[in-house]
Order: sequence, then structure tokens, then C-alpha cells
Amino acid sequence: MVVAAIAAAVFLPASLSAQSLAESGFIRNTDYKENIEKAVNGNPESQRIVAECYLAGAGVPKDVNEAWKWLVKAAGNGDIDSHYLIGTLYRDGNGVRQNYEESAYWFRKAGKNGHHRAQVEIARQFAEGLGVQQDYRIAAENYWRAAEGGDPEGAYYYARLVSEGLAGMKDLPKALKYYKKAAAADFGDAREKVRELESQGVKEPVVRKFVPKKKTATRSKSSKSRKRR
Repeated sequence: MVVAAIAAAVFLPASLSAQSLAESGFIRNTDYKENIEKAVNGNPESQRIVAECYLAGAGVPKDVNEAWKWLVKAAGNGDIDSHYLIGTLYRDGNGVRQNYEESAYWFRKAGKNGHHRAQVEIARQFAEGLGVQQDYRIAAENYWRAAEGGDPEGAYYYARLVSEGLAGMKDLPKALKYYKKAAAADFGDAREKVRELESQGVKEPVVRKFVPKKKTATRSKSSKSRKRR
């Protein structure tokens, strides 16, 4: 499927493309030398790092074709981050024709394996109907998964869908809860959203803990029969 996908060949500013991800400081100039030998020997993480080096021009000249070559190897060896990066390349048309259906495939693949940024991306595509049929419920589910994994963008957009009732019944207390998660990371205008909801008297949902009832002491049948004797 990897080779076939390569042959087949509404981005929001909050998201990072594969190239900008590599250029944002996660990749160092020394990473290429430290990983190329392991990459040649089949280590999937090193293969992905080498690909990121080629995307960023870190330690080697920028070369998107070489990046693709190493990403395909890493993805074929099961590296989840590579699945996500391939999705961003298809989404942005970086080194390949822009293809939202392919980006959706790769984002879903990474998202199902717990990649929170991929969950945000596939949620966005379902919310906007990019390469998939628009479905706010699926979008909300993926934003929620990302939010539960600690992603502030996922928390923000889940709160937004919930507050507008786009994925089911409108639920302002739940929206407040997730806007607060986004606000804790200072994401977007989440703090303003929190203030707006609280000024309306909205409060977070109360989570009631289950407390098992204490068992009352009962006399056994055998003890009762002994007393009758």
C-alpha cells in the first residue's frame, strides 16, 4: 500500500507541514550523521529522522525526493510518525500532487495508532469535507481523542463543535471543560471563550464518582439452623 500510495501520488495555520515541523528545531544538523547508518540498516525511527533532515536541509541539502524515499521505508517498517508526515506531504502537495484522499488515508492510519496530531488533521478533513464526506461526528470523535491525549488544538475544536451542536446536542458545560484544556496551553482565543461561557453562568459538568454501597452483615442459614436446635 505504501508504494502504491506514493505512485498515485482547509490547511489551517495552527498546523505544521512536514517541512516546517522539521525546520522548527526538532531536527539538528548532527542528526543526519547520527542516524544515516542505522537508517541504512533498517531502523524505522532513524529512517524517518533522515527524511526530516532532507526536508529541513539539516546536515544535508534539502531534497524532497530523498525525503520521500526514506519516509516510504520508515512507513513500511511501521513508524507512526512517518505515516503522519506522509499525510502532511499529500495535504500540502510537497514533492507530490496534492491529494486530500491520500492525506486522509495516512492521517487515519496514524490516528488509529494514537498519533494525536494526525487525529487533529483527520478531524479537520472530516469537518471541512476534504477528501472525505463531511461528517462532524467523526470530526468530533477525533478531536476528542486528540484532546484526551493532551493536544490543545484538539481540545479547542472539540469544544467548538460541542458548543455549536454540530456533532450532536449542544453541550455548553462540556464545551467549557475543553475550552479550559485549550486555554491552559494558551491556544487561540480559548481563554476568551472560557470567560464568555462563565459569564453566562455555564459551569463544568460535575463528575460523580461511583461509591459502592456497604454490604449489611447477614447471618448465614447454618447459624440460624443451629440456633433453632
